[in-house]
Amino acid sequence: MLYSNQWVTGNKPIGLASLSAILKQSGHQFTLFDCTEYSIIAENAKENDRKTELGSKQMMHNSNALEFKYAENHERLPVPKPVTHKDLIDEFLRTIDRIKPDMIGFSGLTDDYPLGLGLMRHARSKFPAIPTIAGGIHATVAPMDVISEDCFDMVCIGEGEYVVLDIAERIDQKRNFKGIQNLWIKLDDRTIERNAVRPYEQNLDLLPFPDWSIYGDTAFFKPYLGHVYKYGDFEMSRGCPYKCSYCINVQLQEIYSGPHNFHREKSIDRVINEIKYAVDNYQIEFLKFWDETFLLMGKERMEEFGDKYSSEIGLPYVIETTAESITEISAKILKKTNCKSASLGMETGSPDIRKGILHKTTDNTAYVKAFKLMEENGIKKVSFNMIGLPNESQRDIFRTIGLNRLVGTFTQAVGLFYPYKGTPIRDMMVEQGWMGDDFELRNLQDEGYDFTSLTSHGRSVVRFKDMDNELVTRLCMLFATYSYWPVKLHPLIDYVKKNNDDFSVNLLKNIQRTTYYKKFGELPKSDTSSVKPLPMETQKVLSIVGQLSEPLAVEFSTLLAKLWVGNDLDRVSSMLNLIIAGELSPEINIPEEPEELAEWLDVSMEDDVVQRLVRSKLRSIAKENRATYQSAMVSLDPITSTLPK
Repeated sequence: MLYSNQWVTGNKPIGLASLSAILKQSGHQFTLFDCTEYSIIAENAKENDRKTELGSKQMMHNSNALEFKYAENHERLPVPKPVTHKDLIDEFLRTIDRIKPDMIGFSGLTDDYPLGLGLMRHARSKFPAIPTIAGGIHATVAPMDVISEDCFDMVCIGEGEYVVLDIAERIDQKRNFKGIQNLWIKLDDRTIERNAVRPYEQNLDLLPFPDWSIYGDTAFFKPYLGHVYKYGDFEMSRGCPYKCSYCINVQLQEIYSGPHNFHREKSIDRVINEIKYAVDNYQIEFLKFWDETFLLMGKERMEEFGDKYSSEIGLPYVIETTAESITEISAKILKKTNCKSASLGMETGSPDIRKGILHKTTDNTAYVKAFKLMEENGIKKVSFNMIGLPNESQRDIFRTIGLNRLVGTFTQAVGLFYPYKGTPIRDMMVEQGWMGDDFELRNLQDEGYDFTSLTSHGRSVVRFKDMDNELVTRLCMLFATYSYWPVKLHPLIDYVKKNNDDFSVNLLKNIQRTTYYKKFGELPKSDTSSVKPLPMETQKVLSIVGQLSEPLAVEFSTLLAKLWVGNDLDRVSSMLNLIIAGELSPEINIPEEPEELAEWLDVSMEDDVVQRLVRSKLRSIAKENRATYQSAMVSLDPITSTLPK
């Protein structure tokens, strides 16, 4: 089986491990060729460039990439093997030749499809007699596109555990594959047999434990809160009942329409036993539950999970869920069971876009309430955000930033919006002319196809009224920076957004490293070699910054000076002087006072939880300002005399 992932390390797709388990349980074999273990570099890269490019690839694998670079025990992170595109092809073909499989499969997301298609074309060219099959999300939503390729004989629609088992048994019996449910089959005359989809397996407890032995180290290790852990990936349920316009679940619900439930749950005992097995056999230290709506469960099931997990497992874990599912009861159970963070799909700060375009009814007040309850129970607040939505303006993007500022998210996962095939929003955008000219899979030739031409890893594909695609991309890059730093310093970030000169690059580099400092409280140990003595010429900069009303600006400038790698301090000081003089102000002025910010975001101040958040935010701002100012004074010794008393 080929898994052509190049973007995310530290994750083990449960579906592939489940395919392997059900095959091996019946006496068959399964081998995975995992592209996660490789990092594709340029053909003509020199040795130093190879190392740099490899590091960049590794950084791209995570939305919070600084954690990969600065984790305290980052040496535990496996480094993907650097290969050219040709090297990867050769290694894939050698693997096939060595194994001599009865069938070659491919599974992947739309993001992974260009790389996977290229590799499968080479496999078909060298091993034309071996049957091939494609499965996974992309094959499910675009089966005609996939089976039209000469390198694929079959396409699997939907979940594939019992499909591959049927195929393996037919191979043993030397029978053809006609009539197997879920399969589209390319017949000898090039016509396509489209078989019906079998009902979802309702009893997930019947499936064997996922077979993680197919994965290498790149699938296990990942940082969290500055420390690298060995991760385990689990599911308590499958299927999401909601109908968000940007999500493939709408099409999956249509494919599996009928009397059976689309959302299915494993029993709590099965989940607990599966975790115990993984801990015993793979020494798992940290868990991630991949349920799209983890807390979509009744009160009794939630309490059963809380009791059994806390008493029998107790390992830290992270989840994804919805704002509505975070209640007083569920938040307390998450705390009891050692949940470290919960990720909520905020998507946008604009209620009109969220409701009218994304088809989500959640308002901003619900997010504020949910994140406040998480904060009160010690659960880190993580948001999923999309930039470059249809009909989105620059002001809308800054409302999304403002919502993150109001709730105080710990981490903001941010990506450029891409309308995937099979989603209602894609059909709407094509119909209404919101798609740009370059939005289909491109450059799929054998050598050097463009990984950035397709999805959120590249540029936006949407047509905008008041923004160009380059601006949207840079706003996406700077999202977390705008979210963390005082509005008075936003003009510095605006400059970076507009320019791509050496000064902007250096400024951005230091802003990002300093942002990491702000999150974790101290300069990462792995980065201490870059810390330089505070140069005397920075006294001028520090004196200017000291005039700003927000002491956080002092912290910013102090660290900027410590980490500075260029000779642009005079330019920084000049810009700060303009800020103080009122001649350089933010392009879009996000309200800083919590009550004004809540009003700007259409958040109801009548809700008790919202009021608690606003009051606590006002108190924390005052406390943080006092403490930060005092610590800044101490850290600047012996030049504190340059700052106002």
